[in-house]
Amino acid sequence: MMEEKRRYPRYPCKIKAKFNFYEGNPDEIDYDLTVPAKGSGTICDISEGGACIITRDRVAVGSPALVIFKAGRNKFSVPGRIVRTGLLQNNPTEVAKRLAAFASKGDAYIAVEFKEPIPLDPETL
Repeated sequence: MMEEKRRYPRYPCKIKAKFNFYEGNPDEIDYDLTVPAKGSGTICDISEGGACIITRDRVAVGSPALVIFKAGRNKFSVPGRIVRTGLLQNNPTEVAKRLAAFASKGDAYIAVEFKEPIPLDPETL
């Protein structure tokens, strides 16, 4: 088994999400002025530092992103960047195997690292 290298604990969930993604440097994007491409999906696991989203949308690693979702009574609009993507079908990686149960929600996954940690209450997920 691989050693856990993440800073924050991950929580399995099924949260509907929308996300905007942008071209350019994540540190220089003005999220209020830049017109994004839009996507949607289901967050299947989340931590204070990021989320894994099952989607039908194709996005590029390194793209700036804004993830929009609700957890409990809290609404989030979290800037970040896409750090991993992949297709679920015919993918032998551990990540894809773990996410195969979500195949009805989409045929690909994206992992988003949040720019700043968000406050999460595991009880509301």
